[in-house]
Amino acid sequence: MLEFWSNWYETVVSVEVLAAIIVFVVVGTGIIMLAEGRRR
Repeated sequence: MLEFWSNWYETVVSVEVLAAIIVFVVVGTGIIMLAEGRRR
């Protein structure tokens, strides 16, 4: 049971990290697009 809990916890952490990276990339892209749009 302890091993299952550890694996589940690691999976949740990796999913959260992946989600954070995706959000960061999307937000960064949006900021860059806004900056590019304001330059023109």
